[in-house]
Order: sequence, then C-alpha cells, then structure tokens
Amino acid sequence: MAGLKSINQPVNFKFPKRSFGKKNPELRSFNPTWFKQYAWLHYDEAKDLAFCFTCMVAAKEGKISNFKADGSFISTGFCNWKDATSKFRKHQDSDCHKEAVERKVKLPRETKDIGEVLSAAHSEEKAHNRQQLLTILRNIRFLVRQGLPLRGHDNDQSNFLQLLKLHGESDPSILKWLERKQDKFTSADIQNEMLQVMALKILRDVASNIRENGYFSIMVDETTDQSNHEQVVIVIRHVDSNLDVHEEFIGLCMVPSIDAATLTNVILDALVRMNISLSKCRGQCYDGASNMSGAKKGVAANITSKETRAIYTHCYGHALNLAVGDTVKKSKVMRDSLDTVFEMSKLVKYSPRRDTILEQLKREMAPDTPGFRVLCPTRWTVRAASLNSVLENYSVLQSLWETCYECTKDPEARSRIIGVKTQMQSFDFLFVVSLGYEILRHTDNLSRTLQKKDLSAAEGQHLTDLSLTSLSAMRKEESFDSFWESLNGKLNELDVSEPTLPRRRKMPKRYETGKAPPEFTTSEKDLYRQQYFEALDLVVNCVKDRFDQPGYQVYRHLEDVLLKSVRGDKTYKEDLDFVLKFYGDDLDKTSLSSQLDTFTTLARNNLNDSSTVSVSFLVTLVSQMSPASRCLFSEIVTLLRLILVMPATNATSERTFSALRRVKTYLRATMSQERLNHLMILHTHREATDALNILAVANDFVSARDGRSFIFGRF
Repeated sequence: MAGLKSINQPVNFKFPKRSFGKKNPELRSFNPTWFKQYAWLHYDEAKDLAFCFTCMVAAKEGKISNFKADGSFISTGFCNWKDATSKFRKHQDSDCHKEAVERKVKLPRETKDIGEVLSAAHSEEKAHNRQQLLTILRNIRFLVRQGLPLRGHDNDQSNFLQLLKLHGESDPSILKWLERKQDKFTSADIQNEMLQVMALKILRDVASNIRENGYFSIMVDETTDQSNHEQVVIVIRHVDSNLDVHEEFIGLCMVPSIDAATLTNVILDALVRMNISLSKCRGQCYDGASNMSGAKKGVAANITSKETRAIYTHCYGHALNLAVGDTVKKSKVMRDSLDTVFEMSKLVKYSPRRDTILEQLKREMAPDTPGFRVLCPTRWTVRAASLNSVLENYSVLQSLWETCYECTKDPEARSRIIGVKTQMQSFDFLFVVSLGYEILRHTDNLSRTLQKKDLSAAEGQHLTDLSLTSLSAMRKEESFDSFWESLNGKLNELDVSEPTLPRRRKMPKRYETGKAPPEFTTSEKDLYRQQYFEALDLVVNCVKDRFDQPGYQVYRHLEDVLLKSVRGDKTYKEDLDFVLKFYGDDLDKTSLSSQLDTFTTLARNNLNDSSTVSVSFLVTLVSQMSPASRCLFSEIVTLLRLILVMPATNATSERTFSALRRVKTYLRATMSQERLNHLMILHTHREATDALNILAVANDFVSARDGRSFIFGRF
C-alpha cells in the first residue's frame, strides 16, 4: 500500500478462478463489470484481491477512525467472489467507507481556500487570474489545433501574443494581464508545459480506448524531417464494440538508425509507455523495405516471434505503387513515354516563363480543358491525371514547344525542347500515352480507394480483384478495335505522324535455334495490338504478384468461415479448424460453432435479390443490432473485429508525414522532439483537441506547481 498512486481497474486482464463450495465446488473469478457499479474498487492483479481504493488512501493518510476500519477492504483484501455483490454493497454502506468518502472526496471539493474565506478581494483576484489562464489555454489550443506556430523570431509579434491582443479588443483585462512583469504565464517553458498537459490527456484517452477494445494492429513508417532527422511514426488501428474502425497516431520517435532492431525496440517501448499489451496485437502493416519485411531479422519477423498471431501485411498502397512501377519498367514503350511526360513537366513547371506562355496559349486555344498536371514519381494517384492533361492539351503543348524554341537561347534547353517536340509528333508517343491513361486510371482509382481508413485488408483484396477483372476485360479484340479507331480519329486533329512499321531486322545467328523463317508483323495494327496486350498482361500479373502475400492467406480463412457458412458451403469447417488452431483462446470453439448456425439463418433472412454476401454486408448487419442482441453473437463479433483490425494500407502514417511538414517547417526546424510530439498529437487528433475539458487541463496545470494554487486557486 506504500506505493499506491492510482486506482487499478483492468478490463482485458484474464482473472484467475477460485474454487468455492465443498460438495459441489464451483469456479468463480472477479467480474470486471463490478468496476462500473462500484467505482471505488481496486484490483491487485498479483494477489487476486479486491480493495476499496478510497478507504486505502484515507487510511494511509490517517483519516479513518481505527474502530471503524474495515480490514478486508483496506489491508487484507477481499476474494470471496461468490458473495461479492452483497459484500460490496455492505462495505459501501458502512461507516468506514462513508467517513473515507466524506474526508477524502467531499471535504476537499467543498472546502474553499483559506485566503478566499478571509479576503473577498483575494477571492476576486483569483477568479480574475483563472479567467486569464483559461483564455491563454484556449488560444494555445486553437493554434496547435490548426498547426500554426506559437512563437516567432520576435516573440512580441508571435501568433500567440497577437491572438491574445486580438482577444483584448473585446476583453481589455487580457491586455492588462500582458503588461505584468511576472506571472504572465506566456513564456516558452509555460507553453511547453501546457502543451504537455493537453497532449497527455489525449494520449491517455487513446490508450484507454485501445485497451478497452482489445485487439489492435501496428502501423509504422519512417521519414526525414526538416532538420534531416529520421522520424518514426507509430499508428495503432483498433475496432470498437460497434465495429467502427479507428486509426490513432500515438507519437513520433527520432532514431539514430532505421535498422530492424532499433525500430523493433521503438515499437515495444511505445506499447509499454501506453500500457498496451503486445499479446493483443493481431496485425502489422509496413512498407516492403528489407528492414521492415525481412524474413529473418525484419521488424515484422521480430514482432511475430513475440506474438505469432500478429500477421504482417505489406501495405497495399505501396504494393500497388510498386506493381505499376514494375509494369512501366518492363514495358519499354511505356517507360520511354512516361520519361517524356516527366521531362515535359520539368520544362513547364521549372520555368515560370514557359508556364506563363502555356497559360496564355491555353486561354486562346482550349480554355475549357483542365490544366497541365505534373507527373510526380512519389505520389500514388497522379499518373493518370498527368497523362490525361497531356492528351487534353496536346495541341496546346505542341504550340508551346514551337513558341519556346524560338525565344530560348540556352543550347541545352533548346535540345530538350526539340526532343519533346519530336516525341509528341510520333504516333508511338500518342499511342502509349493513351494506353497508359486507360490502364493507370484503373490503378489510380484503386489506390485512392485503398487509402480509406475504414477499409480492411480483406475488402482491399476484393477491390483489387474487381479492378483486375476490369483490366482483363480490356484484353479483347473488340476493346482494341475501339481503342485503335479512336486514336486514328485524333490523327486528323493533331500534328502526329501516321503509324509505320519498323525496319525488319533478323535475329543474330548465334541466337537462332531452328531453321524456321523469321516472323514479322504484317501491319501497323498488328504491331500495336501486340504492345496493347503486352501492357495489359504486365499490369495484371505485376499486381497479382505484389498482392499475393503470405499474411493474406491466413486471415482469408477468417473471412471464409463467415462467407462460406452463410452461402451454405460446407467446406467452411476446414477454415474454422484453421482459425481456431491459429487464434487459440481468442475464440471459443463450442460457442462459435453454435453461433454460426444461428447467424447463418439471420443473414439469409436479411438477404434480398440485390444483396450479395460480403464482409461489409455482415458488418452492417451486426452493427445495426442492439447491444443486448449482439451478445447472442459474441464470437461472431470477435471474428469480424479480427477481420476489420487488419488495415489495407498504411495511409494514416503518410498523412501524418504531411502534418509533420506543416508543423515542422524551415522556420520551425529547431524545436525540441518533446514539443514536436505534443504539437503533432494535438494537431492530428483535432476532434479530441476540440473536446478537451479546459477546466480539467487548467487544474492539472495549476496542481503541477505548489505556488500556482495561491495565484489561481481551484477551477
């Protein structure tokens, strides 16, 4: 009891069972629902005993009379779970507990400061000081919520002080407060302390929600910040009882190296600080770098060695981006054409003069078409938009090269312009840009969809299959004929040469293996048909290779248990056996088997002619139930949570990097790592920042230093 600091009320702890009775012994354990009914209960996990936290603290401080003390709830502990509710009720009504509540809870809350009692002026001054502190806290909350800097090179001109002065126009008292020589509570150290109080409040709530929801997945990525430091971002994904998905940013960590051992230690340290058990981790989502996905010493392997049920999935967004990159690399015509488009974007966007000429030509020749989009290699969803902007502004761009060549004197720039102009006059370039747009608009649309926060890995795989089906449908003679006719129709409008066959070249004799005569394409259409089908085959195969991951094969069984049972496929029992063996005590075999039969009947009754059996349909069906009805399908809910907890992409980490670039800019590159973390937490958790209880924040801030209570009192 000497080290008692805060009440302990574990929810996800596996409470041990005790035997009660001699003739017919029964096994009983502590029920965590008692915490809600009796808020004073404190549970000792090591001893399996229950105490009254209020009475323990009051007894330690000597605020309970010895003859009233109830030893079973103060010193020895209570463990008679069979009669727990009656004993808890009896203790709650006892004189011991009432005296402890009176002296430890009610009296401090109702008793005023002695200075306020003796002096009305002192009481009024404290009330005025409290009002100013609340204004300061609200200003800080607004600035960090919007990602705006608080301080500046000249603190008198900082956003923080200027916002306070703006408030002073409606409340002049804040201006008098700023004129004070001391105890203004506006210094940089005070700001850091206030930021810490607010950020830690949000983190405690996030950690509490994760522990309450049980299962979670780890999402990690790294980047270099403005100060050239390696920053590792950690995001936790969890699913609540209503099957709503949450992805929570919990912090940045500056690391000296991004090797697997360092990153593993960072993850484990973050979980320990948040008081989150690794035993509840059911998924990992990282990029495909060797330090993360290495089979023997990668981060995923290190975490899996500690918790075998933490399945690793390569982020689908990265995988799709790599698949598209593989397609472009393997197809020479697509690689050359995209290089030309990238060169065009550099010629236009890196030269304000050429960009201005392009805007003038566009207003004259094609005012209704979209502007020229830059082809950015690091973005996942801009390739199709860039190629479409080239097609929409083809004539405008050709006129641009004519105009720029005449007014450019630099030999290197002139040669680059000539190269781009020549490429745009060839039919090959028009063909590949058009084909690239038709293919990449499907992959870009898929990439945008995969980045949705509430999308699970299983749903991501189904969406990928749908996109591949659409791409495969383009591999038909009818589709190619339509594509070929549309291209030939554009030749009359654009300054592009007619399609021609390349010069026939025989294979060197050293590569010949037979005596058959060499084969050549007989027409231009046959040549481009071959390139058309080759590009489609490449993109389909590359995406399939990247998405065929070992981790998906494991949680595919989770999905098949539900879908096959609802569809009436008896083979679901094989998937059920695998799931029960892999997830162990996460699921109860007897309960799950019986609930599957009942749930199958319910799902079929809710199906109509337009409905299809899918994970999203089943999630909607369960989430619409009342909490009481949902108890009938407790194992089904657990099964759905295990499916939903696996993310499709690590996009939340990427969005956090965007927030990092807004918060830590060139002018704010010297801030400490601790301040950066607090700013990022408050900026990324905007809804939680808005919902912060400012009075509670103010009380925590005041209680952190002894002298502040004399200035502010209690809020």
